[in-house]
Amino acid sequence: MQSDMRELDSLLDYTIRHNEEHAKELESLARRARELGKERVDEEIERGVEQLNQANQSLKRALKQLRE
Repeated sequence: MQSDMRELDSLLDYTIRHNEEHAKELESLARRARELGKERVDEEIERGVEQLNQANQSLKRALKQLRE
């Protein structure tokens, strides 16, 4: 049971950090699209980043509850 909890904690923590890295990469892609004059592409990527960040907030809340 305890090893399962540690594994779940580790996987959630890893996923959160991994998602944050992806969000940064996507921000860079959005910037490139904007520089190429592809504003609608930029907007869609930004929307995806926002959704990823919202999902990460849920994962952070789940991790906090797990650790309580």
